[in-house]
Amino acid sequence: MPKTSTISALAGLVFIASSLTLSGCQVVKVKQQPLSVSLSNERDSILVRSRLSEATLSVLASTGQDAEECTNDPEACLTKLRKVPQVVDEQYLSVGSELYLAKVNQLKDTPECHSPFEPEPFSTQLSGLGNKIVRPVNTPVNVDLKPYYNCLSIQQGLLASSLGHAYAYLFYTEREPSQRLFDNRQVQVRDFYNQALVNLITLINQTNKNYRFTNNRPFQLGDNTFYFYPYLSQDKTLPASTELVSAYDLNFRGLQSINRRDGFGTEFVSILPESAEEPVKPVDTYSVKQAVNKNIKDGQGKAQAKNNIHQARYLPVTMVAQPRGNNIKEILQSHAFDVQIYNPYQYEKIEVDQKSYPLAANFSAPYGLWLARTDLAATAYRSLLGREERLIAPHLYMLEPYNPNKRVIIMVHGLASSPEAWIRLTHDALGDTILREHYQVWQVFYSTNMPILENRYQIHGLIESAFKQVDPQGNALASQKAVLIGHSMGAVIARLLMSNDNFQDKALTDINPQVRQKLMSIPAVQQRFSMQALPEVGRMVLLSAPLRGTDYADRWFTRAVRKVIRLPKSFVESIVTGSQTANIDQQLLETIHNISLTKVQNGPSDLSKKSDFTKLTQDAHIIAGLPYHSIIGNDKGNVPKSEMSDGIVSYSSAHLDGAVSEKIIEGGHSIQETPQAILELRRILRLHLEQLGDVSPNPSKSEEPAT
Repeated sequence: MPKTSTISALAGLVFIASSLTLSGCQVVKVKQQPLSVSLSNERDSILVRSRLSEATLSVLASTGQDAEECTNDPEACLTKLRKVPQVVDEQYLSVGSELYLAKVNQLKDTPECHSPFEPEPFSTQLSGLGNKIVRPVNTPVNVDLKPYYNCLSIQQGLLASSLGHAYAYLFYTEREPSQRLFDNRQVQVRDFYNQALVNLITLINQTNKNYRFTNNRPFQLGDNTFYFYPYLSQDKTLPASTELVSAYDLNFRGLQSINRRDGFGTEFVSILPESAEEPVKPVDTYSVKQAVNKNIKDGQGKAQAKNNIHQARYLPVTMVAQPRGNNIKEILQSHAFDVQIYNPYQYEKIEVDQKSYPLAANFSAPYGLWLARTDLAATAYRSLLGREERLIAPHLYMLEPYNPNKRVIIMVHGLASSPEAWIRLTHDALGDTILREHYQVWQVFYSTNMPILENRYQIHGLIESAFKQVDPQGNALASQKAVLIGHSMGAVIARLLMSNDNFQDKALTDINPQVRQKLMSIPAVQQRFSMQALPEVGRMVLLSAPLRGTDYADRWFTRAVRKVIRLPKSFVESIVTGSQTANIDQQLLETIHNISLTKVQNGPSDLSKKSDFTKLTQDAHIIAGLPYHSIIGNDKGNVPKSEMSDGIVSYSSAHLDGAVSEKIIEGGHSIQETPQAILELRRILRLHLEQLGDVSPNPSKSEEPAT
């Protein structure tokens, strides 16, 4: 290469190098990235990924701190950070809250912090009705537990520090929470607070399983003391062995949405201990009803009834933990925490530092957890086949703590079903805030293989017992104008629950008249043929009601299944035993025995159009003045009403003259699961409140009945 060329080449390289040097500040390049990445970088934190949030990393980088070193030793890192005057309180406190949580997560991955215990079962050893069977817990043998408990001790200190920093950020910095309303950082710090409290409560449960959360029993956890103040019920306490499950990270399949209220506080489900009392049998239920009618306050009858009436065991609670102190310094140095435990049904707001804030709540979690931990559907099928003796007499479940100032909705399911049939209707209807604030739900669970008249009698006594149990004087708002809702067989029972008809003259007319007269003189027999409307009910809704029977019950495959279904042995025995104790003659006793073998049919057989039950009750009268509504399914398309059917029940069988409204919905027999039925029920329930004056009418919506 010529010398001049070499010189030119070198000159070019020098020029390029000089250009690069002079333009060294232009190293930033830009390119488009997915929106999901942008949002993740802006909002994600140590709670959802393995690295700190961008806000924390930014503060650490600007002050020369190494993120990994800060995670390994949050105390040393924060000491250095506090000395930087450019770091304001909001930055310091939010970074501290996240760093302590990051350290907790780091510890959980170490061998010393892995729990040597098997997971706890989700219920006690009691085999309550519908409870899923759980395996026992095996205690570890020859395992040194000191490293594990030492790790728990370190974690609790870190969690308490995280909670304190988050609380100080939320309420004691220069800007008030309302001034940070649109800050992503405030949402992140609220999440840090919630997770710290969730983990602290979990540690309390792990270290003392029989602790009672009461006003007068502070709990010492390492260097920190927790003072609990329950605002739940009259006794202001949670029983020992209460299980607390965080609702913060629960996910339920089968629930279309989550009914919750945004606000401050950490959401839990409180699961109260299960009663060890045995459920009542039908023969005892007779005495129960007599005890209720006579207002007997003590004795076996009331105790027996109580066993089948289940107060809510799965309760929503919201916890608020407040470190003691009046400023940031006092709060961060405090080792004392006041923890309020609220019933979110009764409390909507709380006060912090003399300011009012909405209280967070998750109303779906208790309902979802109850359904997930029970085998109600399987229990229903076993009872249909006569293989579930615990369900011979019906049960009533209250889905929330009894509130004397809320109207009651009573739900009665259909054939081969259980309270699970009402999942969508209950959950979605009460997603309406107005309805949730004014109604409480009671669900009846009964054996659908029993004769329908027997179930009506038993359910009538059960509901009466429930009202007497929670409101002996009958003066509460809850004991007036309840709404009764029935589906399928449950709708047939519901109509009879609201009838005053007497079927004695029409029943058993094909037996010897003299024997029949003696039979009808027995009080237990009279009570089953004499209807008495529930006085506490003020409105009724019937869905897919086979009021005049169904041809489906007489199809060949249905008849084959009906032959497999048998009445529970203890129920048949109770008929004979009850007759023997009634001091009647041998001839009548033989007649009763024959009737129990030939005339007493199972529930599915009663639904046949040809059954004695249908012939006897198809024209039953609903009491005068009671508003009632029909919701009917139709899967036959655009056909005359005479040809409509939901596949099991025809329109002509479900129709009732005199209904305030009759809504025909496209769909099959399980019409209660459709959005249209849920919206219609919402309309009816809201209309009921408006007409009672409980709420003001909405002028934007018509009150005309749907057709």
